[in-house]
Amino acid sequence: MADRVAGRLKWETLSPLFWALTAVYLGHVAWRWLDLPRPRWVQHYLDDLLCLPLVLTVTLFVLRYFYGTQLRLSRYQMAFAVIYFSLAFEVFFPKFMPRYTSDWLDAALYAVGGFIFYRFLNK
Repeated sequence: MADRVAGRLKWETLSPLFWALTAVYLGHVAWRWLDLPRPRWVQHYLDDLLCLPLVLTVTLFVLRYFYGTQLRLSRYQMAFAVIYFSLAFEVFFPKFMPRYTSDWLDAALYAVGGFIFYRFLNK
């Protein structure tokens, strides 16, 4: 009985909000693949907003599988993730890879995405 309850709680990590954000992301990928016109903000900023809520929810799911269902990410871990993604994708990658461009608004959207995860998905 305890195993079934623990298993259910691990799957509850993937909340309806997570699935809604995943659907939005996959819809955006399909939109891009079909080469349909998109608003500029969707084209350049939607992926950055959705990045941390999706990545951190999957990370939390995996951590809960190994370490227990009551695990939550702390504010410091959230701040580290926001800083890490901001530095990697807005500072370091643009210096070495022409595919990436530096944009301070992307870093701000990583922070907003981190807040969305911390407030609504990190339960």
